[in-house]
Amino acid sequence: MRAESCIGCAECIIRCPTGSVTINWNQTVPVFLEKMMEYTLGVLQNKKGKALFINFITDVSSNCDCLPYSASPIVNNIGVLASTDPVAIDQASADLVNGQAGLPGTALKLNLNPGEDKFKGLYPSVDWEHQLEYAESLGLGNRAYTLTRLKTKAYKS
Repeated sequence: MRAESCIGCAECIIRCPTGSVTINWNQTVPVFLEKMMEYTLGVLQNKKGKALFINFITDVSSNCDCLPYSASPIVNNIGVLASTDPVAIDQASADLVNGQAGLPGTALKLNLNPGEDKFKGLYPSVDWEHQLEYAESLGLGNRAYTLTRLKTKAYKS
């Protein structure tokens, strides 16, 4: 295989009969974030306005949700967001998390005040906004959003 021919599609990993081709985890964070957005564009490019994105902003912790365990939440539960724009919903979600006070006694030791960047407080070397900037530049969506709050009624059991 020639690395310079790689387009990042992972077809070689899927098709390799011996399993000798593996994921290259040695990428820089910005390149990794850009590839995620490019793959997302590949999935969504023919589905504009036909996909719905739902973010549950609950139990936000320092761990990836792909792990089989979770650390303590870093902010109080915020709620649920829905949008047809994947970039707008992620920007709104991040803004809502960052607008909260961080919870003491959690993995979040920096940026606990409302308005401070909780994600940079957890991972100072990761520029999470680069992902959204890049996604917007690809035409995946728009970082600008309008937040519409819905009134809910408490359920009685």
